[in-house]
Amino acid sequence: MNLSGFPGFFLSRFPDLVGGRVLVALSGGPDSVALLHLLGDPRLELELEAVHVHHQVRGEEADRDAEFCRRLCRGLGIPFHLERLSPPSHPDEGREGAWRRLRYEALGRIASRTGADAVATAHQRDDVAEGVLVQLLRGAGPRALAGIAERTPENVIRPLLPWCREEIVRWLSERNIPWREDSSNLSEEHLRNVVRHRLLPVMEEVAPALRSHLVHLAAALAADEEYLGAQLRGEDLWIDPWDPDGGVPLERIASLHPALRVRWLHAQAARAGLGRATQRQAEALGRVLDGEGAVAVTLARRWVLRAARGCLWLEPPFAIEPYSVTVSTGESIELPLPGWWVRVREAAGAEDPAVRWRYGVPGDVELTVRAPEPGDTVVDRRGHHRLSHLLASRLPRHLRPSWPLVCAGATIVWVPGVWEPRQERVSGSVTMEVLHR
Repeated sequence: MNLSGFPGFFLSRFPDLVGGRVLVALSGGPDSVALLHLLGDPRLELELEAVHVHHQVRGEEADRDAEFCRRLCRGLGIPFHLERLSPPSHPDEGREGAWRRLRYEALGRIASRTGADAVATAHQRDDVAEGVLVQLLRGAGPRALAGIAERTPENVIRPLLPWCREEIVRWLSERNIPWREDSSNLSEEHLRNVVRHRLLPVMEEVAPALRSHLVHLAAALAADEEYLGAQLRGEDLWIDPWDPDGGVPLERIASLHPALRVRWLHAQAARAGLGRATQRQAEALGRVLDGEGAVAVTLARRWVLRAARGCLWLEPPFAIEPYSVTVSTGESIELPLPGWWVRVREAAGAEDPAVRWRYGVPGDVELTVRAPEPGDTVVDRRGHHRLSHLLASRLPRHLRPSWPLVCAGATIVWVPGVWEPRQERVSGSVTMEVLHR
């Protein structure tokens, strides 16, 4: 496929981006340099900016790559951004996976800052073929073998996927457009380089059309994944780690077809920012769902998927520090518990879907919201109650140490969603609302 057809391809596949702002991930290699020039075609009417991600691991060579990209953008009149990364230390997802995550996080930050409509990366056809082999050698499943998406939900686009590396290099050479070669692409310390330089050439001696076959395999699996993903989205079975009602029933997950069970685990891990689940984690989930004695699955970064009280919960690997905040009438305060807010008003306003609970609390004393402390008790007409028992009866265990208590002076007057005094509301009280966003 000749690259002269690129403008027409872009117009047909990304019509909503025509005339918009696109941030180009520019490494300085042939693929990204070609992409930057191709996206500059006047027919696309794009407002381009470019970002070079500096990994700070190749010394002067990496500095020269960054300077090359800077000069290239200056010559084309394209705004340039340089983003430096700190090398990951002992990442749970592996070094290459950690670099990839950090790169996309950096791209997302700059896209947000610049108001870009999309981020364009220069993945091409050979990347798909090589990726399928890499994932096969790592023992990956169909989801990983499905290749590289042309467009992601985060609006990362890959407009070069129909073209191979040879076609891209030829297009650049015909136009005398220079590029940089990354010496690390020759190092066989990386599995992808072993596949690219040793395995694929040998295999193509037996099957000359192997790259095309691998690309077609990825496309077929991607179509299957898209269908199964739609089926899974229809089930709406996602865990919210910070919601006391955020677990999902064990029986609902257990009733899924085995293919959807595995995809649910991958999708749930991805929603929590934990990347892909492993085959071992998928097998462990099966033992939990089948009642084989296991009650938990440890995911990436030490997050834990735990079965308790008939549900699956997602527990973070960290504890929220104890807190105590004073809140006054008219104030709205964000709590350390992610996604939770409190506010106090003279009277309840219009219905707000974010409000989970509201309660009349005394308005003539200082109100504080704090985390539980050892020995906390609450008092109502039925007597004293140990707060730890009430929390255990209502909340998953990872939320109990940090769940907000509302206090008037030294007295606990309300525990949202867990306890309130069995008595009439205080006359002349103000309304406290707890919101989840």
